[in-house]
Amino acid sequence: MPLNIDVEALLEAAISSHEARDLDHAAELCRQILDADPDNAEALNLLGVVLQDRGQAEDSLPLIRRATEIDPDYPDAFANLARGLRFLGADEAAATAARRAIDLDPGLGEGWLQLGFASVTLQQYEAGLNALREATKYFPDSADVHAAIGFCAQTLKDYDSAIDALSVVLETQPDRVDALTNLGAALTEMERYDEALAVQRRALELAPADLRVMGALAATLYRHMDAEELTSLCRAILEISPDNVEVLTMLAGGLTWLGKIDEAREVCQAGLAMQPESLWFKHQLSEMNLDGADRDAIAQFRADLDNAALPMTERLVAGFSLGTALERMADYDAAYDAFATANALVHTANQDAGTGFDMTMAKEAVDDVIGFYTADLFERAKGWGNESELPVFIVGLPRSGTTLVEQIAASHPRVCGLGERKDVWELLQLAPARALGEWDSERFRRETEAHLARLRALAGDVERAIDKLPDNIQLLGQIRVLFPNARIIICRRDLRDVCLSCFTTHFKEDIKWSHDLEICAQRAVEIDRLADHWREVLPGPVLEVNYETLVGNLEAESRRLIDFLGLEWDPACLEFHKTERNVTTASLFQVRRPIYQSSIGRWRRFEAHLAPMFKILAGRVPDEPGGIMDQSRTRAPQATTPGGT
Repeated sequence: MPLNIDVEALLEAAISSHEARDLDHAAELCRQILDADPDNAEALNLLGVVLQDRGQAEDSLPLIRRATEIDPDYPDAFANLARGLRFLGADEAAATAARRAIDLDPGLGEGWLQLGFASVTLQQYEAGLNALREATKYFPDSADVHAAIGFCAQTLKDYDSAIDALSVVLETQPDRVDALTNLGAALTEMERYDEALAVQRRALELAPADLRVMGALAATLYRHMDAEELTSLCRAILEISPDNVEVLTMLAGGLTWLGKIDEAREVCQAGLAMQPESLWFKHQLSEMNLDGADRDAIAQFRADLDNAALPMTERLVAGFSLGTALERMADYDAAYDAFATANALVHTANQDAGTGFDMTMAKEAVDDVIGFYTADLFERAKGWGNESELPVFIVGLPRSGTTLVEQIAASHPRVCGLGERKDVWELLQLAPARALGEWDSERFRRETEAHLARLRALAGDVERAIDKLPDNIQLLGQIRVLFPNARIIICRRDLRDVCLSCFTTHFKEDIKWSHDLEICAQRAVEIDRLADHWREVLPGPVLEVNYETLVGNLEAESRRLIDFLGLEWDPACLEFHKTERNVTTASLFQVRRPIYQSSIGRWRRFEAHLAPMFKILAGRVPDEPGGIMDQSRTRAPQATTPGGT
């Protein structure tokens, strides 16, 4: 080593130049040191880092490896070796080097950083998340670290953590597309759809041709069941990526919700041509073919239902499709077996997981509501709520005619059907039943006006906006207190047909009580008991609609419905099947057809299998053959008017 070289001074100067981003000077100083002292591990390491910063990762590795050979206990060199390896795509080796750095110095932020990034690339998300969280202690302001944490947390379904981390990124980088996209996906999983759509639409503005951004927004629109925007976006994606089967699936769903069945059928056929074994497309085509049997698909449906190696979701689609096809062929015993087998798969899985439906708790909940919401309580609650007549609530059991009633009403030009909203459930998280009386007048005003503003934004300039969530029947007490003039429509139907229809319907969400006919019947009795209670105690405008009466007397019952809504009659209500609007419930195919009576008394086709259900429903269904329960009734705010025929 030349005597006139001050290695320590040169090294300090090189480090300062590197920190000042004067990479050329830093490299020159490192080379001067190495000319004098070829085995100087610090200079080798620093020159390697400089080369990495210049984009010369491959050239950096021999230098940094040499540093680790000279000094096997040099944590910084191992961390920088990990960095270079990661740049070159050698993530397994990078993770190994990063772990060595951390073993040598657990407080080395660069080691945690490189281990975190390498683990993410290796799809070792839990390890990556832990390492990146440790890295934030040393790089608290790194947007890249928080973005990676958000991605890991989202992948691990820790959506709250994902939202927190990605929000930190967007505070400093509000136009960062990957953070916007991933935040939207996490918000979607939390069912915070309005927020998700806002950030994902912003991402699309910034990257209008990015397929990942387009696909993420489409997925949220699909979950949100926003058919108009969904179909437009899917068509735009398919122009860029015409063989995208996932997008074809979403497009078919959106077209179906809009009632564009012929177009949806063409899309399903195109998807099936690309993916001949797709159960989803075959199931959709089977559902669209309401008037005929699907003989060609039956063998595959049966084989897939019996194939224990398939995921349960695929076996379920096969089972319900098989049951539907066999029923259309009038092979009712075989159809029932298919429905029962499919339901048993879910029921058993739920029971084994401890997530089955708790009938005891459900009965206690109904008892509690009946005991708490009395006529006296409503008398004491007068003046608490918002007097608006905009909201309409259609409630009842699923498959009791709620979608049909909404479709008839929403065919009126002054009515908007908003489908199954969860706004009221969210509002009432702030207002548990026994806490309503603790609200002050200002809170009532603020919360109800906010809800009405959401309805108005969605519905536009109409006089009535319908929320058709059947389970809102459990919340009619709170709803009536909050909105004393809201119109409430309770749908009722022969419980034998309701229970059978729920049992034979493949709902989008797992309705746990629907997978066992006896539990179906027990819950139906409880909801029917609750409907009886509301009939007795609910003040304000209430209408009961009986499905059988509606189907048998469409015009008279439709006029009664529109009159109850306080509107002039419009003939479009009788052409409800032609109304183009978003319908996403299990009845979406049925309400696209003119009225038909084939679903009345459907239980008779399966009568041989239904004895346990009949026993539970005894006393709540007609005894006489073919009898119709007609308990339809209208109640105006200050008068009672007989209804029905």
